[in-house]
Amino acid sequence: MLDRQGSRGSPSYSRIQVEPSSGALGAEISSVKLASLDDESFEEIHRAWLEHQVLFFRDQRLDPADLSAFAERFGALDTYPFIAPLPGHPYVIPIIKEKDTRMNFGGGWHSDMSYQEKPVRATCLYAIEVPERGGDTLFANMTAAYDALSDGMKQLLDGLRGVFTATKVHGATGLYKDADHPMEMTKNPDREEARHLHPIVRTHPETGRKALYLDLPHVERFENMHIRESQPLMEFLYQHATQPQFTTRFSWQPGSLAIWDNRCVQHYALNDYPGQRREMNRVTVQGDVPF
Repeated sequence: MLDRQGSRGSPSYSRIQVEPSSGALGAEISSVKLASLDDESFEEIHRAWLEHQVLFFRDQRLDPADLSAFAERFGALDTYPFIAPLPGHPYVIPIIKEKDTRMNFGGGWHSDMSYQEKPVRATCLYAIEVPERGGDTLFANMTAAYDALSDGMKQLLDGLRGVFTATKVHGATGLYKDADHPMEMTKNPDREEARHLHPIVRTHPETGRKALYLDLPHVERFENMHIRESQPLMEFLYQHATQPQFTTRFSWQPGSLAIWDNRCVQHYALNDYPGQRREMNRVTVQGDVPF
């Protein structure tokens, strides 16, 4: 991954303006309209994305087709197995919290769809309606979190794999079993119960940097270990990686868009806006088998 230092006003960007966010990751991109993006501008956006891990855009006007077209520049699009997509747009799912909804979607640190054999590379989220106050999203830099570990801990984690599954969230007894989400939830038993082994430290295929790859909602245990044996180390890594010094925070406005790299980023949608409505559209990009 490129060094975040010196990115502000960097001469390496001639088509876009890149303003690094406060904190350990992220940058706000301006001077660009995503609905009419040329190839040269996208090349700079992609380079900034690898450098900053999550990019934020303001004042965009994107219908579902525009959103899909922008996300598809990063790779082939993926479908989501547990929420019905928008009619006519198979890759776009609505993320809605009504005024009287208790539980939000994505409330807890996680990496999107890490339970798949090939977890998604990127998530693109576009704001349609947001609360007057609250509803921010936190992001965590899992590369910085790995770098901060001791050499002894890095040696311990080398070669360790986790058992990733959707069942802790979407299964019959999972977190969402009593959720009052207004979206049309879909049952997908095969995807709910499937388990895949992924390294707890994964190597980014484009930058070569190592990052922690573990989120409690989607990791059941470590390979060849019982759940109770795995839990203490899992809890330590989870708490370590989400410390404030590894994070940034984004406040949404209508027309805001964020795209983040699930290979090295976790995120957390805050549920701090009771009595207010929030509506987003989300698209994900297919990824590779982690190594």
